[in-house]
Amino acid sequence: MSLIRTDDDLMGEYPESLPPEEDVSGETLTPEDMQASEVSQISVKGNTSDVTNLLLLGLDGRTSYKGSRSDTMMIVSINKQDKTIKLISLLRDTLVTIPGRDRNGDGLDDYAKLNAAFAYGGFDLLSKTIEQNFRLKIDKYIGVNFVTFPIAVDALGGIEIYMTAAEAGQVCQAGQEKERGESGFRAIGNKAQVYSLNGYQALQYARIRKIDSDFGRTNRQRKVIEQLMIKAKAMNIGTLNSILRQVLPEVLTNMSADELMGYAMNVGTYANYTIDTSYHLPEDGGYRNKSVSGVGATLQLLDPPQAVRNLHQFIYG
Repeated sequence: MSLIRTDDDLMGEYPESLPPEEDVSGETLTPEDMQASEVSQISVKGNTSDVTNLLLLGLDGRTSYKGSRSDTMMIVSINKQDKTIKLISLLRDTLVTIPGRDRNGDGLDDYAKLNAAFAYGGFDLLSKTIEQNFRLKIDKYIGVNFVTFPIAVDALGGIEIYMTAAEAGQVCQAGQEKERGESGFRAIGNKAQVYSLNGYQALQYARIRKIDSDFGRTNRQRKVIEQLMIKAKAMNIGTLNSILRQVLPEVLTNMSADELMGYAMNVGTYANYTIDTSYHLPEDGGYRNKSVSGVGATLQLLDPPQAVRNLHQFIYG
C-alpha cells in the first residue's frame, strides 16, 4: 500500500481555471444543444457480475499530476461471460457538462472539454462527468503521466508494433529522447513495418497527432495498450509482481494493493480473452466540429442519447 499514490496527493491543488489551449471564441450553447434532459432519462450502468469497467488515464503533466488534463481516457471493460477485454477511447475534446461547476452563476452546469474535468477536480469530478454525460459509473482508475508511461513500457520489456512510414517518421531512434523538429532528431525508420519500441518511443508513438487527427492518435493508444496487455498475459505472477513494484510508485490510482494484485493473479484467466480495440466515443459520423464560446474547438455529439445507448450496447451487449 505504501507504493500507491492516491487522489489525496492532489487535495487543495485543483485550479479554478485552465489556460486556453486555443482560440476560445465561438457559439453560445443552450441546454437543448446537449440534449441533457434526454440523456438523463437513460439508466446509469456500472459493474455487473460479468462486466467490470476501469478507467485508464494519460495525464498531460510532465513532472507531476497537479492541475493535469486527462488527455487520454480509455475504458477497460472486462467481460467474464464473453471472455473479452474491450478498450474504449473517450476523446479529450468531446463537449460535456461538468457536474456542479457553475462559474457564470446561470444555475446550469458549465460546458467544457472532457479532458478538463480531471484538472478541475481529479478523478472524483471526472467520474461524475462521465456518469452525467454517458450514464456510465466507473469507480476505479489508474493514471500515468509523461514520466510514468515510459517506465511502465520499459518494465514490460518494450513493445513490438506495426507503424506506417508516416508514423515511423515521428518516432526517434533508440538511444535518443528527442521529438520531431528538435535538433539532432533521427527517425526510427521510413518504411511501413513492425518496429521494436522502448518506453520513450512508445510514448512518442502514442502522442502522434500531426499526421492525421485525435481519432488516429487514440487508435494508436489503444494499439499500445493492447500490445502491453498481450505481453502481460504471457508473464507469470512473480514477474508481474516485480513490474508492479517498479510502476506503482509512479502511478496515480484509487485501487488498493489487493485489487491490483487480484488482477495480476488472474493473468492466467485473461490469457484466453479476446482484446477488442474497435470502439471510440464519439463514433465515426456521430459528431460535428463545433467552436464553443469560452471552450474552444470541440467534438459535439450529434445525437447524445443514441451515442450513450451505443456505448452501453458495446460494453454490455
